[in-house]
Amino acid sequence: MYRELRENHPAVRGPLGAWAVSRYEDCDLLLRDRRMGKDLGNSEYFARVAGDTEAEDAPFLGLGIDGWDAQLFKLLDPPDHTKLRALVSQAFTPAVIDGLKDSTAAIVDELLGELPDRFDVMQRLGAPLPIRVLGDMLSIPREDHEIFVQWSTEIAHILELGAEPSEDVAIRCQKAVAECTAYFVELLEKRASADGDDLLSQLARARDLADGGLTLHQIAAVCVLLVVPGLDTFSNLIGNAAVLFARHPEILPQLAAEPESADAVLDEILRLEPPTHASWRVALEPVEMHGQTIEPGDVVLLLIAAANRDERVFDSPETFALGGNSRKHLSFGRGIHYCAGDLLSRLMAKEAFKGLAQRVAGLSLVDEQVDYKPGIWLRGPSRLPVVVEHRAG
Repeated sequence: MYRELRENHPAVRGPLGAWAVSRYEDCDLLLRDRRMGKDLGNSEYFARVAGDTEAEDAPFLGLGIDGWDAQLFKLLDPPDHTKLRALVSQAFTPAVIDGLKDSTAAIVDELLGELPDRFDVMQRLGAPLPIRVLGDMLSIPREDHEIFVQWSTEIAHILELGAEPSEDVAIRCQKAVAECTAYFVELLEKRASADGDDLLSQLARARDLADGGLTLHQIAAVCVLLVVPGLDTFSNLIGNAAVLFARHPEILPQLAAEPESADAVLDEILRLEPPTHASWRVALEPVEMHGQTIEPGDVVLLLIAAANRDERVFDSPETFALGGNSRKHLSFGRGIHYCAGDLLSRLMAKEAFKGLAQRVAGLSLVDEQVDYKPGIWLRGPSRLPVVVEHRAG
C-alpha cells in the first residue's frame, strides 16, 4: 500500500478531509516547514474525529477532548511549545542522558536476569523498561508504575486520529487523559516547594522562569504528552526489534561481537519498522504540493513508515540491511518538533539490545504470525512469546 501511495498518490485527501503524504522528500519538507503547526484544535478534521460536529459518523464517538484536554494540542505550537521545549530539553541533554547509562544497564540486567528458555518479550522487557527508566527520572513511586503502563495503552489512542475506535475505547482514552493529568498536577504541587533534583521538581520550580510563566496544568499536560505515549511507542520499538532479531538471526551474534554496532542496528530497525507509522501537521498557510493546494486548517498525515522505505532515498528499502544510509530515517521527526526524548530512547534501546545479545545466541518466534496491537498508525506486538538459545558462558 505504501509503495502504491508513493508512486501514484503522493499527496491524497482521505474521506475525513485529511491529506496523506508518503514520499520522503515531502515528509521531510513538511516536518521542517514553519507553515505547518501541530494544534489540531481549530481544524474541521479535529472537530469531526472528536465528535464535536453533527455528522452522523463522527469516528471518535464523542471522545470528549474538550475543555482543558483540548489544550493538550495547543501546547504543541509556539509560543507555548517554545517555552515548554526549553524547560523539558534541560532533562534530555547529552550529558544528562550519558549519566543514565549505568542505571539503565542495571535495569536491563535486572529485567533479563535468570532468563527462561521461553518468555514474552513485551512483558519481560518492552513494557517495564521505559517506565522504570522514566519513573526514576521523574521520581514516580514504584507502586504507581503499573497504572502508567495502563494509561499509556489508553492514551495512545489519541495518536490514532485516522482510525475509528469504539465508544468504549474513546471513553477509556478520555478517562486516562484526565486521570494522568490530575496525577501529574498533584505531584507537581508537592514538588514545587521541595528541593528535589528529579525532573518533575525542576519543572515545577522553573515554571515561573519561562517567558510569560507556565501553569502547573500546562506542565502536567506536557508530562502526559512526553511520558505516557512514549511508553507505548518504546514498547513497540522493542517488540519490532525482537521480531527482526528472530527473522534475521545474524543480528544478535553481531551485536554480541560488536556492541558498537548497536547504533546502526537501531537506526535500521527505526527505518524499517518504526513504532509510529505516521505523524500529523496542520497547515497554517497554503502549501502547494503535487499540483494541489493544502489549505490553512487542513490536517496532513505524514506517513513516516512509507517515507522510510522510499526507494528514491534508501538502498534495499524493503529489507533489513546494515551499512546503508538508514540514519536518514524520519522516525524521530524533524524541525522544532523533533523528538525530545530521542537520546533517551536510543540509550534504552541500545542497552536492551546489548543485554539480549550478551545472553541470547538465537531467538525464534513461538507464533510466526505476530499478534499486533489494534490501530493504524502505532505499530508493535501486543504480545510476543519467544524461545531463545542461551549464549554459552
